[in-house]
Amino acid sequence: MSNIMSEKTVQPPSDLAEKIGRVKRLAWIMWSVAMIAQIFNMFHRIAVPAAIDRIMADMKITGAVAGNIMAMYFYIYAIMQFPSGVLADFLGARKTISFGCLVAGLGSLLFGLAPSVSLIYAGRFLVALGVSVIFVNVFKIGIEWFEDRRFALIASLQTIISTVGALVATTPLAFLVNLTGWRMSFEIVGIVSLVIGLACWLIIRNNPADKGLPRPQDWTKISSSQGAPRPSADAGLNFRKRLRILLDNKHIWPPFLLAMGFYGTLLVFQGAWGIPYLMQVYSLSRPAAANFIFIILLSQIPGLALFPYISGKIRRRKPLAIVGAIGYTIPWILLIFWNGGKPPAAALYPICVAMGFFNGFMSVLYTCTREVVSRNVSGMALGVVNMSSFLSAAVFQILMGIILDLKWEGGMAKGARVFSQSAFQLGFMLVGVAVLTSLLGAFLLKETHCRNISGD
Repeated sequence: MSNIMSEKTVQPPSDLAEKIGRVKRLAWIMWSVAMIAQIFNMFHRIAVPAAIDRIMADMKITGAVAGNIMAMYFYIYAIMQFPSGVLADFLGARKTISFGCLVAGLGSLLFGLAPSVSLIYAGRFLVALGVSVIFVNVFKIGIEWFEDRRFALIASLQTIISTVGALVATTPLAFLVNLTGWRMSFEIVGIVSLVIGLACWLIIRNNPADKGLPRPQDWTKISSSQGAPRPSADAGLNFRKRLRILLDNKHIWPPFLLAMGFYGTLLVFQGAWGIPYLMQVYSLSRPAAANFIFIILLSQIPGLALFPYISGKIRRRKPLAIVGAIGYTIPWILLIFWNGGKPPAAALYPICVAMGFFNGFMSVLYTCTREVVSRNVSGMALGVVNMSSFLSAAVFQILMGIILDLKWEGGMAKGARVFSQSAFQLGFMLVGVAVLTSLLGAFLLKETHCRNISGD
């Protein structure tokens, strides 16, 4: 009788294997749909700089105002990173990503249709608000749907594929702006964003449990106990307790500094002032200037792939962080000081390649963050680290716009202000100070030996 009862209550191993196989297949579907939203997040991030001189001329705005418009995105994005992590941990990725795409799409439409600077700001505000929640929530899908041992791969793939959106927003977008005008370009982006949001709502689920399937962290428990896993001891933690756990963890602050120095400063160049600098100091056309931003983004791809691969092979994180920080600092030094802030045109190619390649350590940085925190605060931790990048970008974009205006000598071209080589050099010097924080973060980084040291 006991054997019969056991057969009725014990889950057959074959049934468990079938469910695990289904989770593995669905995981890639959920993540892939979310990544489409992330690609457009990157597109929105880079899109305005590709048309900023047209916007300045059409709206008759100064460099400081243009800097504020571009920085609006990064301020909102930075402020929203911690709330994004909270939403990921409490509300779930499905609702957060779907509504984020909806808000971003409406904002892009408003941006393209805006008849005044105030509505330009409003449109950019909505875009930033919408896309700000996507990146961390895609990571949350990776955490919930994949095994922990696969997170490094998922983080690397996410950063690599995200670059596609940024690539599309450089040279191709510059041609689209020339063909249809900046307004129509942003209207098209807005419509596509709305469609993506609908797809995310229909397809994405927060975790396998929403499909009646076992979550990856429960597979071993179910297999060993032949029964349902016990709930996690800290599954009922409220917001205040989770926040205390997160802020008491000293190991998240070196990744915070690394993100500030790595990606935040790169965004100032590739996401704001790089194209105006190349057009005005080197007399390049918009597509030609956008090509250098394209090179930075393209060069990121091998870095995003190689850094996690090498790190996994040697089972070390910190040495790669130091190499990445040093390698990223050197091209900035050359850009700022070589020939008074105007390196030879031929040198721009290796400078841009080095900037992009060594910035590829960012794909390991998110894994470093996940490896020092527990699952229940993983979204919040990733949000805090990601916030650093965009807070840095927002602050230094605005400061650089102010410096350019202060150094403006009165030159105009097609209704837009033209700034001197020395003005750009002074602005980039200020950004260079933030670049140095990546070195500090790299030397303070906790070595995890490619495993989660939080116990979860």
